Amino acid sequence: MSQKSSAGEARGREAGVEGDPLYTASVRNVGGTAGAVSMEDGTSLPTAGPGEPREGYDPEQFLAMAWSTCLGETLKVVIAARGLAHRGRVRVEVELRPEPRGGYFFVPTAYVSVEGADAELAGRLAEAAHARCPVSKLLADSGRATVRTEPWEADAGAEAGAESAGERSPRGD
Repeated sequence: MSQKSSAGEARGREAGVEGDPLYTASVRNVGGTAGAVSMEDGTSLPTAGPGEPREGYDPEQFLAMAWSTCLGETLKVVIAARGLAHRGRVRVEVELRPEPRGGYFFVPTAYVSVEGADAELAGRLAEAAHARCPVSKLLADSGRATVRTEPWEADAGAEAGAESAGERSPRGD
């Protein structure tokens, strides 16, 4: 067994989790919101504070990316498991709010839409995906994460953004 697996098992036991991890992501930040995050494969992304006029991703965007990707993939699995041919889309907004006694907290909201599904079916699929999504489970402990449904819009979504993502700055400029 590798040293990484042993360390992962030890962390899992400390957290009350049984078994070996399926995957472990490791990211390092240097400089907070005026620096960068780096992955083990050498990929590095610049960081920025919310609303700062410089290129880089803020923590709210990283959280929104993580949850929308994970919930979107889980929604895809839930739809397929039910034998449906619908496409799903997840849009996430993360608000930064001040704590009354100082500090800050996030209020994340996921908006799920399912192509060709009525509101009732879309709601059931969104609930099932939220109950199964690892990031949703992590956020559930905050008591502030919500999932809502919204109608499918043919011109909205990642399709247009994905095609031109390489042509824009990280902040969408």
